[in-house]
Amino acid sequence: MDNVKKQIISILSGIRSDVKDWESNTQLVHSGILDSLGIVELIGELSDTFDIEIPPQEIVYENFDSVEGLVKMVERLSE
Repeated sequence: MDNVKKQIISILSGIRSDVKDWESNTQLVHSGILDSLGIVELIGELSDTFDIEIPPQEIVYENFDSVEGLVKMVERLSE
């Protein structure tokens, strides 16, 4: 899980280099850190990096509002 988390944080940092502490932010979407364009970019990067397909029903706040939510989603879709 640590490797997945590190890769996700690296991807997020590439999208928003001004954010320094991704792990403590639990409202990435709700607080506006990730906007719709950022989410689209994130979906593309996650798909490419982890060789997964993220279906529309997975694009919900619970999966994209925190690093932990992203890790759980990626692990679930990688199975």
